[in-house]
Amino acid sequence: MRAIWYILPLVFTAWPYRPVKAQVQVVVESRTFYAATGQAQTEVNMAFLAGTMAAKANDRGFMQAKVEALTLIEQGGAVKAFAKTEVLGPERLDSVEQDLVHQEFFALEPGVYDLSIEVRDLVSGDTVVTRYAAPLAVGTAPPALAISNILLAERIQPSVEGERSKYGYTVVPLLTDHLPKSVNKLSLYAEVYNSDQQFGTDSLYLLSYQIEELEKKRVFGPYKRSTRAKARPVEPVMAEFDIAQLPSGNYVASVEVRDRTGMLLSRSEQSFQRNNPISYNYDLQSLDRLDLEGKFTSAFANTDSLAEHIASLRPIADPLERKIIDDRWKDRDLDLMKRFFYTFWANRGPEPEKAWHAYQQEVIKVNKMFGCRLLKGYETDRGRVYLKYGPPNTMMDRFNEMGTLPYSIWHYYNAGRFANRRFVFYQPDMAMTCLQLLHSEVPGEPNNPQWMNILHARNNAFPGVQSTDPGTLESDRVRELYNDPR
Repeated sequence: MRAIWYILPLVFTAWPYRPVKAQVQVVVESRTFYAATGQAQTEVNMAFLAGTMAAKANDRGFMQAKVEALTLIEQGGAVKAFAKTEVLGPERLDSVEQDLVHQEFFALEPGVYDLSIEVRDLVSGDTVVTRYAAPLAVGTAPPALAISNILLAERIQPSVEGERSKYGYTVVPLLTDHLPKSVNKLSLYAEVYNSDQQFGTDSLYLLSYQIEELEKKRVFGPYKRSTRAKARPVEPVMAEFDIAQLPSGNYVASVEVRDRTGMLLSRSEQSFQRNNPISYNYDLQSLDRLDLEGKFTSAFANTDSLAEHIASLRPIADPLERKIIDDRWKDRDLDLMKRFFYTFWANRGPEPEKAWHAYQQEVIKVNKMFGCRLLKGYETDRGRVYLKYGPPNTMMDRFNEMGTLPYSIWHYYNAGRFANRRFVFYQPDMAMTCLQLLHSEVPGEPNNPQWMNILHARNNAFPGVQSTDPGTLESDRVRELYNDPR
């Protein structure tokens, strides 16, 4: 056995220490790279999610998590490779919980395999095992010029003696394509193969890497680097971008090889989503000086329609913007509304009109899906959550369950900068058609430990302090849907 730990500072919670009841949750991805000899080097990267692991004091008095990961690679029922590792979390004195990233490396022949992983918490004493299974395809080494898949990395740093490395560097994978505001730097790793065959050994060629807008595949702002590389069998590509000012949106990280004439010969890309809400300072004097000539907002002529458009921005607005939205709703000054509306979208990207139209389509969608008797869809709790965090990965509506009020459970792989979060909506009054947000695991959203009892209020009165679970068949069903979204 060997112990290894890394820290992925993306998803964390600052809760008081408590035993974790849920089984360890894990995110897995695999990548295959090739040595100069053509031997495939397959890495299985996994992240154990914060909040799903227990921790206890170690011999040095520090709180520490410990999980066991068994990785099996089989082909035709025969085990071809395996690893069993105790993965240790960082020693800590505070209550901050962090994801743990762990890597296993295997030399495999080309072919199709079955990858399975079993994870067990070694601290909680719980015997429940988390199981992951997926096919694993290992291709042959590329015969001509090619670029590997791009690995997004949390960091790339010089390796230390005895540590597994890529050409002298340790690459800590970033097992998410959703980059929250807390991520200020983005690193990427890739490999260029057989450039010596294409250009001749040690000949120069143009190697570039950049961040592009997803739809137009156009380089976004200053996020491009180019270098003259020497042709060789394998050329590692390591890049880092400061993305603190990269606004929210959908992007592509790409690596390209071009010849001396600039002709594109090979390209690899990896998409990702950036969530980077920025607090904007709206200077009224600057708004007065803003020239709207030729701007898309100059076409707005109906005061009520523009006021409605501005009101629909509340779910994605920051506190200052919500105050301005309320003021514009009251005063209905058409010129001020145009200036604010344009500035709101100009602050969010280089194409404000396009960003507005994309958002408008989402507003139309939530109005149809969640509008109710008294409220438009964007004014409801479900509409607000949908517009703020995007569509949930699973949405389970239960409006006719026996023993519970009508409810809906939404599960997000990523809600803002937090991973694996749930929302519970319910209909407290049968006379209303709007569902209200009852409980959420996202910090800053309503968190109600009694949400399970409240859902069963139809049959259970709960004066005073009660347990958080009625312990009925109906509550078992709700808990199953909550813990195992499908």
